[in-house]
Amino acid sequence: MSIKNSDEFIIRKAHAIPYGGGQESNMQKLIHNNNNGKSVNPLLYGLKRLRNYICFALAYIAPSNKIRIVLNRWKGVNIAKGAYIGMCVFIDNAHPEYIYIEENVSVNAGCMLIAHFNPMIHFRRTVLAKVDPIIIKKGAMLGLRAIINPGVTIGEYSMVAAGSVVYRNVEPKTIVRGNPAVEVGKVRI
Repeated sequence: MSIKNSDEFIIRKAHAIPYGGGQESNMQKLIHNNNNGKSVNPLLYGLKRLRNYICFALAYIAPSNKIRIVLNRWKGVNIAKGAYIGMCVFIDNAHPEYIYIEENVSVNAGCMLIAHFNPMIHFRRTVLAKVDPIIIKKGAMLGLRAIINPGVTIGEYSMVAAGSVVYRNVEPKTIVRGNPAVEVGKVRI
């Protein structure tokens, strides 16, 4: 299920997920679909999701970076030492274990890191419902309210400008800006 391609973490492989996750009319269907049909105890699954939402809500408003880091790690986000997570950062609640933040990364206030995409079933011929890891490499910086989409790797010492929407990988020591984010310069270290 996982491969090693990072100095810090064992990175999970991308895979398809059920369409329309979270849109189900009853809890039993929701639990079954979000576990990809695996036989997982519904009570344990429900408690895990509840834990993730509580940790998210507390981390979102926590006044201290240390508290935000601990709460996000509790929900399953992979965060290395020396990372900074700003206030009001949204880190995927459904699949937090697919987010990898390496050392000395700065994720500034209001950023969104979303590792999954599960549209309604009628889009199945147009797009794939999937979960795909997000990797923020060592020393990278995400500006205020940047949005990182599934499957994106932000290269070492790269900068994502405020308000940018990143759909594709960012090369190391590169500055990107816009929607979609495009290269606008190089970082000199």
